[in-house]
Amino acid sequence: MAENVMEQIVAELRRSGSSYYPQHGELRNVRIVGHTPKNDHYIYDIVIDFADGSERLAAKVYRANKCGPQGSKGQARTEFNNLNTVYTTFQKKKLSGVPRPIGDFTEAGAVVAEKFSGLPLQSIIMKAALLPGYADHGTLTVAARKTGEWLHGFHRATADMPAPFDGTALLKDLEKLCDNCRGSGLDEAAVRTIIGGTRAILAKIKKPLHASAVLNDFTPLNVIVAEQGIGICDYARMSLRGTSFHDVAMFLAAVEALEKYPFCNRAITSQVQQEFLEAYGVGPAEQGVLRVLKMKALLGMFAQGRGVKESAVRKKVMWATVMKRFIQQAAERAMAPAA
Repeated sequence: MAENVMEQIVAELRRSGSSYYPQHGELRNVRIVGHTPKNDHYIYDIVIDFADGSERLAAKVYRANKCGPQGSKGQARTEFNNLNTVYTTFQKKKLSGVPRPIGDFTEAGAVVAEKFSGLPLQSIIMKAALLPGYADHGTLTVAARKTGEWLHGFHRATADMPAPFDGTALLKDLEKLCDNCRGSGLDEAAVRTIIGGTRAILAKIKKPLHASAVLNDFTPLNVIVAEQGIGICDYARMSLRGTSFHDVAMFLAAVEALEKYPFCNRAITSQVQQEFLEAYGVGPAEQGVLRVLKMKALLGMFAQGRGVKESAVRKKVMWATVMKRFIQQAAERAMAPAA
C-alpha cells in the first residue's frame, strides 16, 4: 500500500516539483533514496534533481492497515493542517525551523515536506555521555540553548489568552498516575513524596498559565540540530491551544529520563535542562508548576512501559525495575523540598 502511495507522490512531484523551486533549472528526476519504518507510518527520503542542484524532501505515509484508509487520511489531514498553519505563521513572523509543506497528499494518507538535514538532539546528548571531551567544545550547550529559544519563539508566535490554572484537576491526574504506577512497583514513600510535594506547590500557584499551540511531543528525539539552526519536523500531535508549559515539561522529562541509561549521568542532563530553561525564559515563580508538570510526564512514561506485550516479559520487568528506581530519585529531587 505504501509503495502505491509513493508512486503517486513521485509522479506528482515529477509533474509539479519545479513549481516549488523556480530558482532551479529543469527538473531532471525524482528519486526515493531510503525509508524508515515506524509503528504507524513510514518516512521516505526523496531527492528532486534539477539541472543545477538537488532538493531533499521527506514523505510521511501513514499505515492504512493500522487504522484503515479513512483513518490514515484523517491522520495525514490533521498533521498537514497543523504543519501548514505553523509554517504560515512562522513565515509571517520571519522565524525558521518549520519545514515547508510540498503539495497536498492527504487523500493518499501522506504528508510531504522539505527535509531538515541534521542530528537529533538526543544523539548529541548520547555522544556527550559516551565520548569524553565531546561536550567541552560547547556543542551540547549551544544546541540546548537554541532548542529553548526555538520553543519560546513557537509559543510566542502562536500565543493565545492565558488559561486559568486548574490545580485540583492536575492533582487528580497525578494521583491516578501514581495508582497506575503502583502496579509496576512504585513504592508508597515515593507516592507520598510526589503527592505531598504537589499539594504544597499547587497551593502557591494563583496566576493563570501561558497558552498557545502545543506540540505535545517536544522531545530531544524530535529536535533536529543543523548548522543553520533548530528544526522540528513532527506536528502530528499538535493542539492549536493548550498550556505552553506542557511542551517545556515534556522536554525536561524526556531529557531527565535519559538518566535511566547508566552511561548518561546527571551532570549532562542537568546542563541540558538548565541551558534550555534559561533560553526559554522560565522565571523563579514558574519553577514550581514546571516541577509538577515534569513529574506528571515522567509518571506517564513509567505507566506507558506497562504496555509492553506479555511475550516480552523480561523487557517489561527490566523497564519497571529501572524506571521505578529512576522515578523515586526524581521525586526526591523535585518534590521533597516543597513537601
